[in-house]
Amino acid sequence: MKFSQSRLAVAALLLPILYLLISSLPSFLFFLLVSAAILRAQYEFYRFYFRQNTPLVYLGLCLGFLLLCWLYFNPPLSFAVLAISMLLALLIFQLFFFQQIQNALLDSAVLFIGIFYLAGFLGHCIAIRQQPEGIGFIFFLLFVIWGGDAGAYYVGRTIGGMKLYPIVSPNKTVSGAIGGLLISVAGGVLARWLFIAESFPFAWSEVVLLALILGGVGQLGDLVESLFKRSAGVKDSSGLVPAHGGLLDKLDGVAFAAPVLYYYLVFVVG
Repeated sequence: MKFSQSRLAVAALLLPILYLLISSLPSFLFFLLVSAAILRAQYEFYRFYFRQNTPLVYLGLCLGFLLLCWLYFNPPLSFAVLAISMLLALLIFQLFFFQQIQNALLDSAVLFIGIFYLAGFLGHCIAIRQQPEGIGFIFFLLFVIWGGDAGAYYVGRTIGGMKLYPIVSPNKTVSGAIGGLLISVAGGVLARWLFIAESFPFAWSEVVLLALILGGVGQLGDLVESLFKRSAGVKDSSGLVPAHGGLLDKLDGVAFAAPVLYYYLVFVVG
């Protein structure tokens, strides 16, 4: 009970600050704020595997920031060229500056996954912000994912029942997953009403369907991070956010849902 109260207290303190930052920061400062959060999450991911800060970790973070700059400034350079250039740079660096030769393959894989799993996926929040009603859709994304997280946590603890995927996340339940989806829909409806202009072509049926999709994808993102954490033998990505874990723990679902929302806005809403 005390832990649950601590989660609520921390959320009540931080969410108003986050609201003010998202709603009031100009585009470039929003980019810097989001980039700092993403790079912190990427760093936490690297700490699953690299127990010490090495030049490889800093290289991965630098390449992650380069990818975020590409998403924000949108230069005339294709994503394929950027990704191939990053992989070349990473492998050449590894060739001459590897730490232990027997770990070179795994080190390279972890670095590359960290760049695109976190900077690549989460960087779509920057691209969403630049869309029409972008600020509103950032709130929509967070209400759906974080509302679903809270719903899954409290419904699962209250009802319990059959485990969802115990080998990956022993505490998650089917009841929690269903409750999370329902709260995701409620969060999406609330965010549509509060933050997105009534005149914007986003029907209530679309709101419900998209919230369900994003909520489900967000839960998959949560499970993927749980898979990585169990593989690394850690419980939380860090202790940065009291009673909540690290930034990666709060952004794992957002990372999977942000690209889905962005491409929905681009290809469906137009």
